[in-house]
Amino acid sequence: MAYMKIISNAEVYAPMPLGKADILVGGGKILAVENHIDASWFPNNPEIIDSSKCIVIPGFIDGHQHFIGGGGEGGFQTRTPALQLSVNVRNGVTTAIGLLGTDSLTRSLEDLYAKTQAFNAEGITAFMLTGAYWYPSPTITGSVGKDIAFCQPVIGVKLAISDTRGPHLEAKDLATLASEVQVSALVSGKPGIITLHMGVRRHALDLILEIIDKFEIRPGLFLPTHINRKNPKLLEQVFELVKRGMFADATCVSKDVSLNGDKISASDFAMLAMDNGIFEKVTFSSDAGGSMPIWNEDHSKILGMGIGTPESLLHELKTLALHKHIPLEKALQPLTTTPAKIYGLEGMKGQIKEGFDADILVIDSSDFHIRDVIAKGEVMMRNGRIERKGYFE
Repeated sequence: MAYMKIISNAEVYAPMPLGKADILVGGGKILAVENHIDASWFPNNPEIIDSSKCIVIPGFIDGHQHFIGGGGEGGFQTRTPALQLSVNVRNGVTTAIGLLGTDSLTRSLEDLYAKTQAFNAEGITAFMLTGAYWYPSPTITGSVGKDIAFCQPVIGVKLAISDTRGPHLEAKDLATLASEVQVSALVSGKPGIITLHMGVRRHALDLILEIIDKFEIRPGLFLPTHINRKNPKLLEQVFELVKRGMFADATCVSKDVSLNGDKISASDFAMLAMDNGIFEKVTFSSDAGGSMPIWNEDHSKILGMGIGTPESLLHELKTLALHKHIPLEKALQPLTTTPAKIYGLEGMKGQIKEGFDADILVIDSSDFHIRDVIAKGEVMMRNGRIERKGYFE
């Protein structure tokens, strides 16, 4: 295997358009991005990856995945399976953040920790959140703050609000948790995110507005997800809070959303965000591995069950770039530079730039399918064929 690689003749979006360029990769890093890099300059013959008629973009950063499966609201038989490495590689995810979902009864943070470290060993970059839906939050060490400070891949906490399944928090409880997360993040040098699963209850983000105003909690600590709903109150609150410093995460869909449902697509939400001047604060995530229950009218019974996959990320990107005619460099932001800011990865990931991790996708310009995937400098998929699979795949 060649130590160095040259991705040649590519139309590079870094995500800013760089035009035709060659990219030199070595030691897991991007060593150079130049108009032309001559392989004869190097004593050991670099591997040449010809990317003619292709677009080269940064690898996707997916901030919401259920590595060990999620859900199970329809009985034990509906527990979704754990994700395998190849599902991320095939869909261009080179960095992912894992978390628990509704089910923290039959699934544990210790298991999530092990799967997170397995993904790191298998070739992509993975982090995780402590907590789950509930409050007090389940933890590994007995403390949210200690999990963040002392467990290397833990960068924040997950919590549900305004959900029919709970928890039912008071403002003081959430303010106390937010302060604990902020202190542990300062001590450990981590981002310290509180990812908020947004349910469908009418309270929406009332609790967050209350603690920000009453306890002067910094809005930037919070990252509400599943906010792309047909809920005027929720959307209004999201736009207000983002203007005050918060980011917002939209859950991607892999096909057109039914107009009869309560959701809108991530790309439609992005267009609304653009109209409100907050597009740069929006991220996209897949909810991969999470259960997608189909409920009856009063949410008392599940009628069917689906599973989220990261293929939805490319679907939403294509929708923005090809159908809504958003410039590709802008359409890439919710999957690259913006999540890099949130997850403390600026200067490392989200861009094709000298010194950054070599997380790179080669996309066929004719139909926008992912041809090659490079993660941490290693070829994980070549010409649509997976080369690096998970240990048990």
